[in-house]
Amino acid sequence: MLLGTTAHHGTAEGTETFILQLLLQQRYAEAYELLVKQPVQTAALYNTAICLHWSGDYQEALNRLEKIQLAPHMSSGNQLNTENICKQIRNKQNQTDDFLQGISEAYIKSFPALVHDAIIRLKTACWLQLGSYEKVIAIATPIAHKGYKNITDALKLADTAHDKRI
Repeated sequence: MLLGTTAHHGTAEGTETFILQLLLQQRYAEAYELLVKQPVQTAALYNTAICLHWSGDYQEALNRLEKIQLAPHMSSGNQLNTENICKQIRNKQNQTDDFLQGISEAYIKSFPALVHDAIIRLKTACWLQLGSYEKVIAIATPIAHKGYKNITDALKLADTAHDKRI
């Protein structure tokens, strides 16, 4: 088969899987090129925001994240299993930057509450980079109790910066 002769994985699901692979490989330029051609869906908007965040264009990343409209049941439903082992895994995972990984439409359907948190975590990272500490405090405080490392760190930094300005 000749190089460049295949279609972009034909199906939308195939393209989405390919984009996720590119993001895992940190091939953000290639992922971005495919993402801008995708239909406007939550996964495409979120994954585009990841590329923009990586490039340092935090304001444009925020613009993409603002376009995401989760259904009301998505931000509060689908509670995680509370068994000890699941809680241990979740607590450990909360210490990572997993919000910087791509997401699929299937992930959104399966874990809507985590997607909601990931959006807040990515917005927080962008606002922090832009030095908008008031916005960091406003957006991150409601999920601070969940123990996400980046949220805890961002709030500490924002509080310190805010205290120095007073």
